[in-house]
Amino acid sequence: MLMREISLPKKSKIRDAINSLNKSGKGIVLLCDVQGKLSGTITDADIRRGLSRGFGLEDECITIACLKPVAIENSAIRADVFKKFKETRLRALPVILEDGYLVDCTFLDQFQPEEYNQKILLIMAGGLGKRMGNLTKKTPKPMLLVKGKPMIQHIVERAASENFEKVFISTHYLKDQIYDHFEDGKAFGVSIQYIEEKVPLGTGGSFSILPVNDGPVVVTNTDVMTNLGYSKLLDFHRLHDAKITMAIRRHLIEHPYGVVKGDGLDFIGIEEKPVWPTDVNAGIYVLDMSVRNFFEKGKKITMPQIITRAKEKHEKVILFPLHEECIDLGSVSEYNDMQ
Repeated sequence: MLMREISLPKKSKIRDAINSLNKSGKGIVLLCDVQGKLSGTITDADIRRGLSRGFGLEDECITIACLKPVAIENSAIRADVFKKFKETRLRALPVILEDGYLVDCTFLDQFQPEEYNQKILLIMAGGLGKRMGNLTKKTPKPMLLVKGKPMIQHIVERAASENFEKVFISTHYLKDQIYDHFEDGKAFGVSIQYIEEKVPLGTGGSFSILPVNDGPVVVTNTDVMTNLGYSKLLDFHRLHDAKITMAIRRHLIEHPYGVVKGDGLDFIGIEEKPVWPTDVNAGIYVLDMSVRNFFEKGKKITMPQIITRAKEKHEKVILFPLHEECIDLGSVSEYNDMQ
């Protein structure tokens, strides 16, 4: 049954691959020809890279697939399979016969290597929420209701559903309301620990005092509502051996007027209300704890400043294009539209 869920004809659309990845949760799609031979593989990372190159959801899978996929033979012993996982940083490997026929797929979670166990989330909830006006006079922005529950609760519940071992919440303004609602997190299926900002530390300052020694940590703004799986972002970060990964979303800018093109006084053409696609920061990141070496502990700093300093130190900073729904609730108008 599983092989049916993760296998597609090689002429399928990218949209089909996304649906397969979401349905199976196994992180791989196997493309096969009509004879049942492995033609290629698609991972979540392949889709993100394809979208960043301009491919659309209706393009064929084969345009973004890995056409020379890493695979293991049906006769491979466990030690060799484990070694292959270590070498490739992949989470799934197709199993084939000598003539290329697909027979199975094996997954990293069957081996549970220690370096892939850490799943930690930091929610930055210490801001004053000034842009929300009267809505945050008596209620911290993270506790504003979205679809009947505090917006921060949507984030906590998603982390719990993905088996994150620890959730840290940075707090400052009206922090007791957050403490009283979540307590230690057990009622929400996750362990919660709080980082109290004595003074506001900006969008990145709480990361510097996080009680974690090493490894990657997913960091998110509290006002970002998305159906992105944080584990996908974490896997993408590890696969590319990055120091920082920034999630980005597509934002279209529409010009309100017809744009005239000319050469001096000669008319060339007119483009009516053109639309320009841009990529903007989605407010979700993965940071390796070693990044803290680039700024002073406990001092106010923004996340863009952290990213800029890491880049100046020639560390690897990569982008994670979102195809999932992602809504920024940072202003009153955006919040009201969501409601």
